[in-house]
Amino acid sequence: MKKLFAISLGLFAVTLLFLGVYNFAFKNNPGNPTTNEQAKEEAKEEAEKGFLEKLKNAPIEKVTDIETSGAATLDDTFIGFFNATSLKKVSLGGGAEETLIDNLPGQVLRALWSPDREQILALIDTADGQRWHLVRIVDKAVLPLKAGLASPSWANIGGKIFYFYTDPADGKTGINTANPDGSEWKEIGKSPFANPFIATVPNSAIISFWTRPNGHEETNLYTIPVAGGEPKRIFSGKFGGSYLWSPNGERLLVSSVTEKSGGAIWLGLANSNGAEYHTIQIPTFVSKAVWSKDSKTLYYALPLSMPEGVVLPNDYFDRPIHTTDSFWKMDVETGKKERIVDPENIPGELDSIDLFLDPNEGFLFFTNRIDKKLYRIRL
Repeated sequence: MKKLFAISLGLFAVTLLFLGVYNFAFKNNPGNPTTNEQAKEEAKEEAEKGFLEKLKNAPIEKVTDIETSGAATLDDTFIGFFNATSLKKVSLGGGAEETLIDNLPGQVLRALWSPDREQILALIDTADGQRWHLVRIVDKAVLPLKAGLASPSWANIGGKIFYFYTDPADGKTGINTANPDGSEWKEIGKSPFANPFIATVPNSAIISFWTRPNGHEETNLYTIPVAGGEPKRIFSGKFGGSYLWSPNGERLLVSSVTEKSGGAIWLGLANSNGAEYHTIQIPTFVSKAVWSKDSKTLYYALPLSMPEGVVLPNDYFDRPIHTTDSFWKMDVETGKKERIVDPENIPGELDSIDLFLDPNEGFLFFTNRIDKKLYRIRL
């Protein structure tokens, strides 16, 4: 009996040893498909946790380490931008950088993207001077537009462009429309002043244009139908004014100085007719603001201070002056304002311009005028 018990005990021990070896060598083998799936899931969760923790600790991040200009979202995955003489793209989160077009004829100073993001009107500083070009992504074409073309803008629909052209013969400035390459142009009206800014009014068949912002001069805002006609002045009385239409075309964001040749600038709101203007007590520029898609929220960068004795907006853009910004949003219905980044989480000095949102409005992007890099804020 004792001998039988000893044999049974020995067999039991061998079985336990075999099961242990099996568990170690097979069940927990990283080559095992079930274990692999579990490991992948755990790794994914760990990566997501690390990514969220990174965003929590660093709510403002650089998208790319190279200088950028004219950045805009291509879709819900990529951002397009110019660097030196190239057009590139980068993922919303940074990385996957790729050159789309190389060897442009010079440095891109300004870029206006078509609504479908397939073409760009680019002001390029060439060896022969500054000139607007049409840049097409699909065939990598870079076409110079006619000399003297100024302040172009894309039509809301139809693939046309609008621009100003001053006839050297009589010195009069006409408002023109054309195909993006400049062909089939026609004049739709005359401007009462030369070299204005222009913007199509969203969800309408109307173009708006205004005198270049100058703190020493009153700014006048005009509109004209895209089909042509006489310009109509809809807003005036503000010095150094600049404007930004809401995406639904029902509101007009206005930045202007509080007095002629002054150094204090404020934002205000008016309706689509330029009436019912009221200040919203935000001391910043429209170039530091962007609307949400539903036109209910305004995101903006707020300069902490301005030097004494400046004339705005002139000195900010011409000298230039660099600001140190904080970041806010405002509900335009209620007027409620709140920070979107705590001051202690702002990494150094950021002078923010050209703000835009990704299609899902999960991130706010801007260019820092100080280092010319593209940054993002998680909202």
